[in-house]
Amino acid sequence: MPKHLKDILPQPTSHGTGEKRVLLNGTETETSVTQIAVTLMRAGETAAIHKHDTMEEYFFFLRGEAALTVGEERMVCRAGDFVQITKGNFHTLEAITDTEVMTVGVATE
Repeated sequence: MPKHLKDILPQPTSHGTGEKRVLLNGTETETSVTQIAVTLMRAGETAAIHKHDTMEEYFFFLRGEAALTVGEERMVCRAGDFVQITKGNFHTLEAITDTEVMTVGVATE
């Protein structure tokens, strides 16, 4: 059964910034996907630096502009950009403009 983004209630992110609409969570699949979500961050919001020891995270930017820092590398991401963050890498995301990004988490262990 298809889901439509506008029908999914927004909820706070685990990082305490922005809001996400969860398309799929780990309890809905037998795969190693932990979550697929679309996150909206307002200009100036920042997800504090953190890492995932047992998960890879993938970002696909849908709209807006955001600064993503992975380790020591800072990059500006825009609509159409895709970034893979491997487990154990510190990263942070700062919305330069209102930004919408699809995130996919995949357990590695």
